[in-house]
Amino acid sequence: MLSIEDEITLVEVLVILLGIAVTWAIYYNSDGAELPGEAAEPNPNVPDEKFSTPGRTLD
Repeated sequence: MLSIEDEITLVEVLVILLGIAVTWAIYYNSDGAELPGEAAEPNPNVPDEKFSTPGRTLD
């Protein structure tokens, strides 16, 4: 059996590891994210792609 102090220490370590895992999951490969102001502007001379979607549309 673990003592209360050991259980608290174990929980603290697990919470720290969970925080590291969440931070890694958020920032892993985030350098490929499109940041505001970096989006490519579409060429106005190229028509929009046409595709149909089933269901209701606003067209």
